[in-house]
Amino acid sequence: MQLKISTAPRRTSTKWLNSTIDWAELCERLAQTHRTPETLAQFLKMTHAEQSDVKDVGGFVAGHLAEGRRKKGSVLCRSALALDIDFGTPDVWLTLAEELTCAACVYTTHKHTPEAPRLRIVVPLAREVSAEEYVPVARGFASRIGMDFFDDSTYEPHRLMYWPSTPVDGEYERLTFEGEPLDPDAILDGYTNWQDASTWPMSTRQVSVVASTASKQEDPREKSGIVGAFCKAYTIQEAIEAFIPAYEAISEDRYTYTPGEATGGLVVYENGLFAYSHHGSDPAGQQLCNAFDLVRLHKFGELDRDAQGASGGKAPSYKEMTAWAADLPEVRSQLLLAAVGEFETVTGESGEWMAGLDLETDKAGKLRPTLPNLVTLLRADPNLKGIAYDELWNSIAVKDILPWARPALAWRDVDDANLAAYVEERFARFAERDLKNALAIVADERKFHPVRDYLKSLPTWDGTRRVDTLLVDYLGAEDDEYTRAVTRKLLCAAVRRAKRPGVKFDTMLVLAGPQGIGKSTLIARLGGDWFNDSLSLADTRDKTAAEKLQGFWIHEFGELAGLRKADTESLRSFLSRQDDIYRGAYERRVSRHPRQCVFFGTTNAENGFLTDPAGNRRMWPVDVTGDCIAKPWDLTDRDVAQIWSEAVTLERAGEPLHLTGAVARIAKDRQRDAIEVDERVGMIAEFLDKP
Repeated sequence: MQLKISTAPRRTSTKWLNSTIDWAELCERLAQTHRTPETLAQFLKMTHAEQSDVKDVGGFVAGHLAEGRRKKGSVLCRSALALDIDFGTPDVWLTLAEELTCAACVYTTHKHTPEAPRLRIVVPLAREVSAEEYVPVARGFASRIGMDFFDDSTYEPHRLMYWPSTPVDGEYERLTFEGEPLDPDAILDGYTNWQDASTWPMSTRQVSVVASTASKQEDPREKSGIVGAFCKAYTIQEAIEAFIPAYEAISEDRYTYTPGEATGGLVVYENGLFAYSHHGSDPAGQQLCNAFDLVRLHKFGELDRDAQGASGGKAPSYKEMTAWAADLPEVRSQLLLAAVGEFETVTGESGEWMAGLDLETDKAGKLRPTLPNLVTLLRADPNLKGIAYDELWNSIAVKDILPWARPALAWRDVDDANLAAYVEERFARFAERDLKNALAIVADERKFHPVRDYLKSLPTWDGTRRVDTLLVDYLGAEDDEYTRAVTRKLLCAAVRRAKRPGVKFDTMLVLAGPQGIGKSTLIARLGGDWFNDSLSLADTRDKTAAEKLQGFWIHEFGELAGLRKADTESLRSFLSRQDDIYRGAYERRVSRHPRQCVFFGTTNAENGFLTDPAGNRRMWPVDVTGDCIAKPWDLTDRDVAQIWSEAVTLERAGEPLHLTGAVARIAKDRQRDAIEVDERVGMIAEFLDKP
């Protein structure tokens, strides 16, 4: 039977070796002990640290560790149980012989004596278990033997077991038990819900292990005021080291209350957020404490003896602790950070970036609330590096996380308010006018164009021509010179307008064909995040359409059938513009907005859609049938990238954006063919022709 195992030469090793070992080989290795020169009596007189050094002859974890690091959360799997029996009685060997029905290897530890047995038991598992499964399996197994025999902290998945070592005059014993590997599923199935920690067996020395699990829901660092600040400044271990000399560490997460009689009774949970003391004489005994309360009870708990009924914030110990803790530099620092609140969570920086800034201050060294100071701060603050100006939207945008919660890329009115609050909390109160001006200056310095950036980031064109036959391949258009030309010119116009907004291009390509073949889907795939289908003919009669253009690159006018003369005139005027001149919703004056987009039209009309022959020149009709192998929804991101990469190549080569020669004549024919046919005209003509 092969077991996964991790080994290291010292308990303090930072790198553990993952390997495998045969069960029989492991038992054989445990048969030999390392004899140390001291006597047992001498060993027992040593300090805990000295004892740890003596018995540290290397050790193992019966499982594999991620990246060879032995710490909480690093256990990849466990292949065997390895548990400490620290509270054995002289008849514990008999108990083991009676209760063990599976394979096991038991050996004595450095402190072992026949009168006070100290044992380690290793039990191979029928299958590997996860770190989460290990604890209930180990506790379930221990309950079969007797929970009170076992060390209460021995069930940790990352816990190491020392190789055997024995004082020079000590007794060493190793006993193997024959049988099959322990079936972990048989133990897990014995629980109603093995993930419910409240159902796990526990010793009579230990309060329910669910206490630490339940405490996860109330992180003391999230508490407001002095309690939260103290718990952020100090973990349990740090608070003990700094303020409670009555505790002596015996391991990373266990302490002995030295005035008491028991050992290792204080257990640290959740990486130092909580502690529970099992020492009956401990001022903090028999209650779950965060770092603040642990120190409070030890330093000022006596004050509560005569305060009948006073608890919580009204207890004398709480008031004294609050006053005392507020003078600690580490706590004061946390209180200052808490004053900024959630604004301080973006980069985690300490404010050192301000040291080198050229800021104007008054005689007292306080920051002057001037526009140049604010521009300097907004420009340098790493928490505000995401503020920029989007040239496609023609507005301030956000490219990175800001110190307040926000759902969108675009800048909103509430962002102005959040910025004002952030600046006032961190620096000083500035005038609203200065905030707006500084924001505009800094954002403009960081302007970007998302479509331009996208086109620059495209992979090199692979040389396969896709642009000319795009409508042929994906919508079943006729493969002729006209279809190829209008497709190529519209895509090149899109590229050119992104690169040089306002370039003259006053034509719209209209896809005419049956419903459901993917006309709009194709356009949307080409436009990606910058596709817009919200335009309507009614929008073209005022500035609504112009405002809807902002932020988008590819627009679709849907269902163009039955255009009235007024609609055609309005649309023709709209398409012919190179600039839109209006005052935007957040602008203080009228400004020009050069066109950065192109337009597609779509219609399901089978009998034409144009009604005004005079306005047809702005339209490039293309009939599509959907009779093709590939479909618009088959277009992959790679296909789209190659289409635009080819269009960039064609545009760079100087592709003209207007039709000439024979293709222009074909366009007139197609425009004529797209004029809407009224069946009543034929009926009237037929009637008039009758003799």
